[in-house]
Amino acid sequence: MVAIICMKWGKAFTAHHVNTLYAGVLRNMVEPFTFVCLTDDERDLANDIVAVPIPDLGLPQRAWRQGCWPKLAAFSPQLFSHEDVVLFLDLDIMVLRPLAPFIAVIRDRRHLVLQREWNPTLWSLLPQWLRPDRGGQSSVFGFCPSNIGPIYEQVLANAETMSSRFENDQTFLTEKVSDRSYWPTGFCVSFKRSCVRLYPFNLLFSKVRLPRQAKIVVFHGTPRPWETLVEPDERWGTRWRFGRGPIDWIVTYFAQADVILKALETRNPPVTTRSRWSAGNSAFSTNNAIIYLPGPEASPPPCEPAA
Repeated sequence: MVAIICMKWGKAFTAHHVNTLYAGVLRNMVEPFTFVCLTDDERDLANDIVAVPIPDLGLPQRAWRQGCWPKLAAFSPQLFSHEDVVLFLDLDIMVLRPLAPFIAVIRDRRHLVLQREWNPTLWSLLPQWLRPDRGGQSSVFGFCPSNIGPIYEQVLANAETMSSRFENDQTFLTEKVSDRSYWPTGFCVSFKRSCVRLYPFNLLFSKVRLPRQAKIVVFHGTPRPWETLVEPDERWGTRWRFGRGPIDWIVTYFAQADVILKALETRNPPVTTRSRWSAGNSAFSTNNAIIYLPGPEASPPPCEPAA
């Protein structure tokens, strides 16, 4: 069984962001899976999403405000005792193509697999093997729970000090986990590095590109995908990487998600099963998500890459 998980705590993200990611996963999974949200607030999540309290890592308050340290709770051995594969997805990504290749890589390698941090723009002129290895990036990572090793135990042992010793969660994983590898090149692309041209070229070529083979687009930093859903000619982005107006393929993605979520709300009877999950010593009953795909009448045309 596959578990696809995300995490939401605090106020930076909403239930709608979780639900939109869930819809993107539904469109791109054939194998049955469970969709889990580790969260401190399960209100307004779609019915088929399994809401699980975030395991206590003993993190200091500062680690909840910067560095994404709570993500490391995903390695808790008590969470996924019945799953053979776990795939973690950040809420500010877009799932555009089937996730089966990610699952296959995890099953084949059986260790931690994560995204290689992108290099600055000029390095992209060189082949991948000549670019400096900047370590791992934790927007998309996967592992086999039965074979992941003592990552969680290392976190517990260093919870008070690691946020001072390491820059963030992905630096910790890069430096402390030796049995790891990166996703194949092109599985995940950076919106900032791969889609948006650097100033002043973005003024000459204003259309925001979508790499044709990208399975996941990662929005690390600014903007997040929904921040590009703006009025015509309204500016979004950073000082040197920006655009104006909405982006057609992002608008389509969110429109498709809304259609799927609406179908999930109105279906009769619900396509769902019940199961019992445990986190630590407390057990609770919730929905165990299984794949649901709306019929042709509920599904817009598939999202096509921008030229």
